[in-house]
Amino acid sequence: MADVQYQRPEYEAAQARWRLVRDVCKGSEAVKAAEQRYLPKPNRHDTSKENAERYESYLARAVFYNATGRTRDGLVGAVFRVVPTLTVPALLDYMTTDANGAGISVYQQSQTVLADVLETGRALILVDFPAVESASRADMQSGKARATITAYPAEAVINWRTTKIGARHLLSLAVLRETHEVEDGFGVKSYPQYRVLSLREGVYTVDVWRQAAGEGAFEIAETYNPRRSNGAPWGEITAFFVGAQNNDTSIDESPLYDLAEINIGHYRNSADYEDSVFLVGQPQVYMAGLEEHWVKMLEDKGIYFGSRAILPLPQGGSAGILQAQPNILAKEAMDAKERQMVALGARLIEKGSATKTATEAASDNAAEHSVLSLVASNVSEAYTKALQCAAEFMGATGECVYELNQDFIEARLDPQTLTAMVEAWQAGALTQSGLFKQLRRFGLEDAEKTDDALREELENNPPGLDLDKDDGNGGTTDPVGNA
Repeated sequence: MADVQYQRPEYEAAQARWRLVRDVCKGSEAVKAAEQRYLPKPNRHDTSKENAERYESYLARAVFYNATGRTRDGLVGAVFRVVPTLTVPALLDYMTTDANGAGISVYQQSQTVLADVLETGRALILVDFPAVESASRADMQSGKARATITAYPAEAVINWRTTKIGARHLLSLAVLRETHEVEDGFGVKSYPQYRVLSLREGVYTVDVWRQAAGEGAFEIAETYNPRRSNGAPWGEITAFFVGAQNNDTSIDESPLYDLAEINIGHYRNSADYEDSVFLVGQPQVYMAGLEEHWVKMLEDKGIYFGSRAILPLPQGGSAGILQAQPNILAKEAMDAKERQMVALGARLIEKGSATKTATEAASDNAAEHSVLSLVASNVSEAYTKALQCAAEFMGATGECVYELNQDFIEARLDPQTLTAMVEAWQAGALTQSGLFKQLRRFGLEDAEKTDDALREELENNPPGLDLDKDDGNGGTTDPVGNA
């Protein structure tokens, strides 16, 4: 019998890398919860209670500096500094507020997908449709029948396969691990389920596998064939992989993996450094020439140090303080790793102090963000295909494009450049759409406004400040007589 839980070997091989980056990006709590996975126990062969307690203190004093998570957030912020460009037919306008049917917009969902690809190098987006033979336009407009887009992280796609059909290699199988909830009084119980997307004799089929009563073998609980707006079945699986290098089915390397590895090394050095500070950082008092009764007397009365405290000692006795020399080896190792993390892209750790020209800054930024640009382009391409499938289901015609920002330097517009753009448009060297695009890029217009909306505003709002309508009392008059 087929095992729906089967995992591809390359999927299993990637688990350790994905878990490392995921834990590091989550921060200190996740890293410390993993204990010896990331912070080996000193003298691990010593199973005594004392050594176990020492490890607890060793772990508690360690400081995790989350350079990787901050870098991920900074890279996502650099892409979404400018609102993505979304062009869809009117029937798909709901994507701006509810792309997945649960109130998550396409903008919010694509941020999560971008972060997932930066962490694991992989994600998948599925265009799903209601299990109906056909849907009326009224149902679509009212929201009763809509195409939705659901995002899956790399860990959820456990199996996949491609088949060559003609000259194309099409996705013919994808097994997605999910959960389903069952009401249990005032609470809920969660059980695993598997959504199997497959091509059977050229027809796209969806099977949902569940366990009976949450126990035993998995069985098919639901089967349906997604259909197009005209009721015809799909001849391809409407799911799209997103990768760090390309959007094929292979697993790409995680862009943040190298940084996460060094981040863990920094954490281990921190544990050694903090342990050293605790053990030898405090001054150690010593006394010499004391007989036993002197030792007992000092123990009973206590020892007080300071400029006003008297320390009685026998004749010939002496006292002093031993202060360990600074242990800078672990600190030097931490500093070296911080420099390595900066070199790998952790820009939020340290700001450059050198003054650069605009050309130099642009060149450095382009090189540093080349991987980010590729990931943003891959996310844009996958969502564009997903929206085209959604439009086909909805029976909508028109352009479908979703494009993330790939200009990571804050655009600044000087008056001379603005004048030159307007003159180029007036001379016919620049289209009106091109002018509008530049105005959005520089923040002079709302990035979500369409070209048609901008044209309508220009037609309904004549140029100038209408100063000739001043009524002389600080207000305006309308020569037409409108209120």
